[in-house]
Amino acid sequence: MQAQNSKYFTLRENLNLTTNWNGYNIRFDIILAMKRKFLVGSIANTEAIEKLNPFFAKAFAFLKRADLATLSAGKYEIAGDDCFAMINETSLKPITEGRCEAHSKYIDIQMPVSEPETIGVAVTPECAIEGAFKDNDCVFMDVPFDTIDLKPGEFAVFFPPDDAHAPCLTRKVQGAGCSVHRKVVVKVRNI
Repeated sequence: MQAQNSKYFTLRENLNLTTNWNGYNIRFDIILAMKRKFLVGSIANTEAIEKLNPFFAKAFAFLKRADLATLSAGKYEIAGDDCFAMINETSLKPITEGRCEAHSKYIDIQMPVSEPETIGVAVTPECAIEGAFKDNDCVFMDVPFDTIDLKPGEFAVFFPPDDAHAPCLTRKVQGAGCSVHRKVVVKVRNI
């Protein structure tokens, strides 16, 4: 659970401007930052995060189950349409094949179960938010992203609509021991 660069909590663009004032060269470093809200943590320490949404306690109780590695892949109801889990088995893709998604109605809590996972993270561009969701919860976009690495027992929480994410990525060389990846995604209604 570590950031791969300084862009972990903010997307930064450095503008270096140099001007001449009374014969002195003055350099200005201007940092434009866009706020990200996503959270990363350990399943062993969720008490504070559980207070952020009335369904988070139930969501994290599901994620703390000892049988996640053996449950059948599929959807599991936790609190009706307000909170449910999906156990997925998929192949991880190289980072270069990552494509971001963002949601309008549901918060995503993502946790790898079988092996580490890299997830791309980005701020959803305004142009992707305006009218893109319509009746769908999810919109896909091709935008540059940073990465975070999660090990089993670590999770990331992505809030709509700003937290774009590219899940199911790996830093491994394709074909070098890539197996079926098991993860849990808990969808929690954003209220």
